Formats: sequence, structure tokens, C-alpha cells
Amino acid sequence: MVLSGNHKNNCLMKTKKCLINLFFIITFSILSQGLSAQNDSIINQTAFQRGEKLRFKLYYHSRATGNVSAGELVSEVKPERIYIDNNPNYHIVMVGKSKGAFNWFFKVRDRFESYIDEHHLLPSLFKKRIREGDYETQRVVHFNQDSGSITYHNLKNGFKGLVKTPYQVQDLVSSIYYIRNWDFTSACIGQKYYLNIFLDDSVHQIQFEYLGIKTIRTKLGRFECLKFKPRVITGDMFAEESPMTIYVSNDRNHLPILAISKLSLGSVRMELEEYEGLRFSLALK
Repeated sequence: MVLSGNHKNNCLMKTKKCLINLFFIITFSILSQGLSAQNDSIINQTAFQRGEKLRFKLYYHSRATGNVSAGELVSEVKPERIYIDNNPNYHIVMVGKSKGAFNWFFKVRDRFESYIDEHHLLPSLFKKRIREGDYETQRVVHFNQDSGSITYHNLKNGFKGLVKTPYQVQDLVSSIYYIRNWDFTSACIGQKYYLNIFLDDSVHQIQFEYLGIKTIRTKLGRFECLKFKPRVITGDMFAEESPMTIYVSNDRNHLPILAISKLSLGSVRMELEEYEGLRFSLALK
């Protein structure tokens, strides 16, 4: 059956609620939720380096639309060393934007920045600027990991807040790079991991389950990957409690290679399509 232009547009419009979460949940959160772990020891930073740049493509699929290019995400570890309170920090920037049909009916232009202490891989400062359709917000978050507090400032409405937090709290971006440095060689199938992440104005504990090793094929080639399934909240956004599956390269880079999620209206697929400046060669199978 061939859909008319109006019919196809109506189907796309019905997914708008899904798209509001497209880059928060599927592009950014899918990574942080799927790649989160917890450990009491100080981290040895080995998995990434300054100059690393990753580009992901996001696809939406449904019976009505077929396979549609929905957007892209670029994550870059900037080459400059930034000092905050005399401590050296990584500066990591993630930029997400909608593309194709999604771009003309619900335009997304999101930017996230995290300044991460080199020694412990904990965030010192987090910035986000969200522009999705008619919605726009901008926020700055300061982390005081020693005192267990977070201050945040909504630049759009001027609101400021203070939150008392547990030890070792990550932001949306830092959590991805934090977990890339953990060793999963002794992980058992069914094992669960946890991480504290600050989102908007409160701390959330994220849980995910390790499902073993699987070889997958993408446009970049075949990869042996660690497979994870995060636990997410059931609601009208998702078709089941844990609809996401995330595949991470089983090498020293621990790169997110592929993420797939079911939605109430179709599914989304996020795939690593370009990379540069890796600390280690990406292991193809």
C-alpha cells in the first residue's frame, strides 16, 4: 500500500510525543541509562582521549512511515584541557539535531556540555541548551562532589536551586564516559549495575542488566559487543518496561555501537556511523 502525502504526514504527527523524548531519552538517555554502573573505587581513565569524536545516526521505523532518518548525535571530547578550581577537566560536547521529515515538523537543536574532573571522572560543571519545536530552555549545573551538593540555574526563567546529593553523582554526558572505563570481563549474565545521575532538578538511580556477549553487524562492519538492557519507566511512550537494547564494543574503547528501542508507535535505532581520534583501534570481527 502506498501512503498519500497527507496520510504519511498525519502518521508522523501522531509520533510527536515520542519525538519530544527523541533526543532526551533515545539519543542521550539511552546511552547513559544503558551504560551506567557503580563502583566505590577511583577510576583509571583509559578508554578515551582528547580529540575523540563520535557521530551517531538515528532512525525511526513504523508501518506507516517505513524507515526514516530522524536525526544525528555528535559527541566530541574537545582537545583543550579546562581548569576548574585549579583541577584539570575534560570538556565534552554533545550536539543532537533532527533531520529529514522530522526536521520540518518538529525541529530539534540540542546541545549538552560536561566538564569532567580528569582524576575521578566526576562532573564539575554541566550545561544544556534545548530547542525542540516551540520549547526552549537553558540550564547551568555546578557539582560540588566533596560536599555532596548541586546548584543549578535555569537561565530561561532565572530560577536557582540547591540539591543535596549522594556521593559520586554523574550528569547525562559524563555518565557515558565514566562507565566506558569499567572492566566487564568478570560480569555475569543477569548482573545489574547502578549509577546516580542528576537530571533537571533531582538525582535518579539508574539500573541496567548485563545480557552477555553478542556479535552484531552495522554499516561499519561486524563487532563483538557487550549487550545491556536498561530498566526504564513504563508509560505510553514505551511498549514495554525495558524496550531498549544497547550494544557496546567488547574492546578497550567500550564504544556504544548500536541501540534499539521499541516505542508505542514503531521503533528507533541509533547506530555509530563515524568516529575519529579513538585511543585504541576499534576491533572489527
